[in-house]
Amino acid sequence: MAPPTLTPFQDRVIAVTGGSRGAGLAVVRYLLERGAKVSTCATSETNLAAAVAGIEKDMGPEARDRVMTTVVDIGKNDSVKAWIDATVAKWGKLDGAANVAASLTPSAPFASPTARMHSKVFPIEDFAVADLEDMLQTNVVGTFNCMQHELRAMRDGGALVNVGSQVTKYAQPGMSAYIASKMAVVGLTRAAAFEAIARGIRVNMVCPGATDTDMVRQPLLLPSGESFTCTEDANFPALMKRFARPDEVAAPIAFLLSDESKYVTKQEWYVDGGFYETSYVG
Repeated sequence: MAPPTLTPFQDRVIAVTGGSRGAGLAVVRYLLERGAKVSTCATSETNLAAAVAGIEKDMGPEARDRVMTTVVDIGKNDSVKAWIDATVAKWGKLDGAANVAASLTPSAPFASPTARMHSKVFPIEDFAVADLEDMLQTNVVGTFNCMQHELRAMRDGGALVNVGSQVTKYAQPGMSAYIASKMAVVGLTRAAAFEAIARGIRVNMVCPGATDTDMVRQPLLLPSGESFTCTEDANFPALMKRFARPDEVAAPIAFLLSDESKYVTKQEWYVDGGFYETSYVG
């Protein structure tokens, strides 16, 4: 193994989806601080611009020159392809990729145009098929689109990390659509690990618990019409009784992208503060 360095990602090209805020932005910043060139995408040009402004303010213009932003709808294959092609044209082939972007079902009146929460905590018999299809389009089809073009553009010996959720291990009532979408990503990750190892590419998955982002703090809508907001208190269903900070999710993602995890592939790592199976809503 190479000797320790403060910039283990020096000049490496990493693609990150969902990098305008939350855990995705934390990954972008973590990698930039360690020398990477990061190409990130999101659906909001405004949010991407704000993210870059924060990066330049905190890290300086040199870091700004190592980040590329693109507005992308990951549910559309052509949109993803154009982003990855532009990244390769600018910096060369990818050394790694982290798929952090996800879609969560919208639910009026709590829907947000920039952070959509799985706020319809409904049983299967009451859950709208349209909401299921919307979630699968981004969380499953979108992840597939990203993996397809990232792997095509990745150097041999690279690494890919998908972001799932602790719900793939600990199910909760009313979350069937979200759980189904993330279980599908588990399957994509495992299959890709087998397929990509011929080129020395490792494929893994990080499964966070509730992370302190705008989405987690949005209300959950119950069938009764009442709402519930997940809070950090004695009733929170994790041993650590708090949300994860975005940087606490970014660190294991970066580790799985690094040379220090060269013998790790086809794994799901749970970064959930000791989450246990229960119901968010009692």
